[in-house]
Amino acid sequence: MKIMRKLLLPFSFLYWLGVTIRNWFFDIGFLRSKKVSVPVISVGNVSAGGVGKTPFVELLIEKLSHRGPLSVVSRGYGRKSNGTVVVSDGHGIVSSVENSGDEPMQFAHRYRELIVVVDEQRVRGAQKAIELGARIILLDDGFQHRYLERDLDIVILSADEILDGDVLLPAGNRREPFSSLKRADVIAVTRCADANEYERVCAVGRERHILPVNIPTVGLTTNLKGFKYTSNNEIVNAELLRNKTLIAFSGIGNPKSLKDLMMTAKINVVTYIDFPDHHWYQESDIKRIGDVKNRAHADFILTTEKDATRLRGRFEGFLKTESVITVEIQQEICSGELRVEDLLKRIT
Repeated sequence: MKIMRKLLLPFSFLYWLGVTIRNWFFDIGFLRSKKVSVPVISVGNVSAGGVGKTPFVELLIEKLSHRGPLSVVSRGYGRKSNGTVVVSDGHGIVSSVENSGDEPMQFAHRYRELIVVVDEQRVRGAQKAIELGARIILLDDGFQHRYLERDLDIVILSADEILDGDVLLPAGNRREPFSSLKRADVIAVTRCADANEYERVCAVGRERHILPVNIPTVGLTTNLKGFKYTSNNEIVNAELLRNKTLIAFSGIGNPKSLKDLMMTAKINVVTYIDFPDHHWYQESDIKRIGDVKNRAHADFILTTEKDATRLRGRFEGFLKTESVITVEIQQEICSGELRVEDLLKRIT
């Protein structure tokens, strides 16, 4: 793998050149951003793969829900459709997960009054959300999509990204050079164990010139919220699971995050099955998961919320008979709570 990455480094240079020229075109006004009639908050990142963006969007939804009709506008990565798709109109879900993508459906499933729109053209998607009554728009995965002007640009960096470093695609996972962080209004550092680790990571980030000294930062921890039966959303007591044997499967950007969370929670997961991010499950996958459970003599099967959205309505029998449980997570601000509140108040 390391040899292959080295061979791809020349292509990473070409990728950097393309990204740099495109951003320069926006900076000089050759390419223009369009402003819409309501505040837009972008949450994005500079890397492909899981950095904790989705739970941070959910944290913002909960903080902003009382300030008027709220919408999430997303590309809907991995969906089997094109154009504008209304996932939820603020009164209920009106699309399928195949047409919406898993993350937008996860938002719509958890927050029934949320307006969720997917569109590869974010300006068009935002305008549709406004037609449906949105008064604040959260632009999901929006850092690279500069055609829609935003009032607040939040970039997510995981602690691992800062400590371990990476190179640009295709040799690495980064979609933009770290120098692009100067466009951000605030940088949220995820996957910190606590405030002390956040301070240590930020010190390393500034020492390595990853974190701009003039951009404010906040620290985030990812915590276990609870467990539910995937088939009916019935709550499962964590103490029950600690005395049982489980297997787990997921198709997420960072499967290690699930393993770390279960280890911290002292849940006895004997086998993890990893699928590609946004994987669309087939009958053969379900059979494989069931076979692994039987061989392990496991009591339950564990999966993530994002995976659960791709299974509901397609494999209901499997979810019920195999005792599939969804783990719910949440993010909490371990440092910079007042900073976040102040930024949100300024624009809303």
